[in-house]
Amino acid sequence: MRVFSLHASPRMMCAGRACVRNTVKNSRCVACADVCPTGAVTLNEEGMIEMDPQTCIGCGYCLFNCPTGAPEGIAPPQRHYRADRLVMPLSTLAPCTEELLMWHSEYGIRFVEMKAESAAGWFKAIATLNVRLKRMQEPLWNIVPPSRQTMNGSRRRWLHLKNEGASAGNVPVGRRFRRARFTQISEYHVDLDKHRCVLCGACSRVCPEQAIRLDNLALTLDPVKCTGCGNCEAVCFDGAISVSARENSESTLTVSRLEQAQCRVCGCIFPAWSAQDNECAVCRRHAFGMREA
Repeated sequence: MRVFSLHASPRMMCAGRACVRNTVKNSRCVACADVCPTGAVTLNEEGMIEMDPQTCIGCGYCLFNCPTGAPEGIAPPQRHYRADRLVMPLSTLAPCTEELLMWHSEYGIRFVEMKAESAAGWFKAIATLNVRLKRMQEPLWNIVPPSRQTMNGSRRRWLHLKNEGASAGNVPVGRRFRRARFTQISEYHVDLDKHRCVLCGACSRVCPEQAIRLDNLALTLDPVKCTGCGNCEAVCFDGAISVSARENSESTLTVSRLEQAQCRVCGCIFPAWSAQDNECAVCRRHAFGMREA
């Protein structure tokens, strides 16, 4: 039997209402489960996300990789920083690249102070981060030995004294915040097969980021806003749209101009790829003139 302290209670962790698996049938998103280093995030028999507070180590990987900010009951990790650098004490498990990108944008962090022999995972994390930053044409990070100020600060924390010059904090979580900060590059690419697409508008209505927009004049795809949730794929009856992880520094809006056509079945005016199209999306899918009357 597990005994909890009177001053602590189990964390109520879950994938909240924003989780795409809770909002869109047939969603294939497993972003949180894919990055969890301990297996605390799994899929149950119904295909819903489950989180085990006993297994969770609070690394925050799921928070920073969720396309919709769905995880609840989990706080982003607190890190120590001073000026343009993260300082000791460092976590045993290094942050994911997505979290480090937010420290880069929110606090202007460019250095990590650490002892070379004590944080091998951080070396790999910084190297992976720098690959991303180089593609973005952003300043790279460097690892430097702990300064005297940091070492003194560590001693002061051990003695429970106020640590002068250093602060503790965290950064915004989720792909949505990251996409808003790094608009010079897209992380996902939206592919549309115009031969299969009937312009029903389901993808644009279900996209939480407005990365897909449809009106009577045009269909617009904005990969910079896409967080890769896959909602559009899940609701497309004709399998005309797909999303893939594809980092691109030259992604721009794709605007496809549309024509106005009249449906020969129901008589409504609808957006079409060609003015010669004579059946709207609804009548094309339903036989026997279901919309007539």
